[in-house]
Amino acid sequence: MSATSLRHFHEVQRFPLWITSIPLLTVAGLGALIVAFVAVGEFAGALFCGVLLAAVFLPLAVLHLRMRLVTSVDSTGLHLRIHPARFSLLPRRMTYKDVSLGEISRCEVSVYNSLMSREFWGWHIWGLSAAKGGRYLYVMRPGLVRAQGVRVELTRGETLFIGSANPAKLAAAIARAIEKRGSA
Repeated sequence: MSATSLRHFHEVQRFPLWITSIPLLTVAGLGALIVAFVAVGEFAGALFCGVLLAAVFLPLAVLHLRMRLVTSVDSTGLHLRIHPARFSLLPRRMTYKDVSLGEISRCEVSVYNSLMSREFWGWHIWGLSAAKGGRYLYVMRPGLVRAQGVRVELTRGETLFIGSANPAKLAAAIARAIEKRGSA
């Protein structure tokens, strides 16, 4: 966002407790297993679990706690950022997405059902997905099977589904930014 652009919408979302608790419980379980192995003298098992914990599960738990989606709409366009970008495990085309207002062909409040729709199936981290055909899912706070958000279709054929705590406000901000761009 440049210094002269007008911000219409800004939202920061993190994963809910039910998602972040899964890797944290895995870390706690491996920690308990290490203690149990040491208590019975199985140092090889403790070492294996310790390496697994330190190399894989602890970094994943930290990533889940730190990961956030920043959605903003300003006079230049729609901006999506997934932080921390360097360690997000998602493709760069998804972690740093800028869409100019002129590229947006359609925008509407919608509901995504992960069990009924295969549209956004692809490389996934919970509600974040980069699917074939330029389809991107940005949902940080999904329910067990559904998420509310805004479906944005682009002139180049890409489709974005952006989860939001207030999808009506996000859709209105996009429409307002497009309208102001057209009247300028």
